[in-house]
Amino acid sequence: MRPTVITTDTARAGGPYSPALQLEDWVFVSGQGGSGETIEQQTDHAITSAESLLAAAGCSLADVVSCLVHLSDLSNFDGYNETYMRRFAEPRPVRTTVGAALLHEMLVEITVVARRPA
Repeated sequence: MRPTVITTDTARAGGPYSPALQLEDWVFVSGQGGSGETIEQQTDHAITSAESLLAAAGCSLADVVSCLVHLSDLSNFDGYNETYMRRFAEPRPVRTTVGAALLHEMLVEITVVARRPA
């Protein structure tokens, strides 16, 4: 079975990759970058972008099982974490957060994997 490409008006690929792929019950959302001046704004924007792709595939943030997060500066962890906790309800997805050099003015990039509800 081939995956289905998922895209939205607000979350389009900025290069040669798919914004999201659906394969059977699984949805894989590529890294969504933040927009805004603060880590809180950028985290909220990145999660909202991922949320729009998930919705296009019939999922919500409650269906997310895993997040991979890149921060351009690990000193921003607390601000990012506060926003993350507000946006993801219990039980929260498993998560890995690492420091990384990010493109342009991005402070955060978030990749998610979700499983569609039955």
